Amino acid sequence: MGFVTVQWAIEERTDASQCKAYGANAVELMLINTENNHVTRQVVPCERFDASIQVTADDYVGTITLVDENGRPVSEPMPLGPFEVSGTDTTTRRVSFPAAEGQRDTEGQRDRQRPHDRERR
Repeated sequence: MGFVTVQWAIEERTDASQCKAYGANAVELMLINTENNHVTRQVVPCERFDASIQVTADDYVGTITLVDENGRPVSEPMPLGPFEVSGTDTTTRRVSFPAAEGQRDTEGQRDRQRPHDRERR
């Protein structure tokens, strides 16, 4: 047995407000053993920004997806592999999701609007 630690961020940041911008309550981790196709699934609160999972020492691929409170995906799945898990060392995988759709367009521009632009409808 060995451990894989998955660390995630959103726009390289580990701030709970980033999860809220996506509408994400959790992440769904899917690890697939490439030897026997055994799937390990774990759901972890988004604000944790890391999780350690014990699996059989072997080769793996996997994905991580941001999900809402009902378990529905709110992001595209991000790849976690391929990678190898040994019985002696912890394997670490790091992923950074892009900004949430609406956040990408408005981030940093809110205060740049001229006052009369805000009043137009």
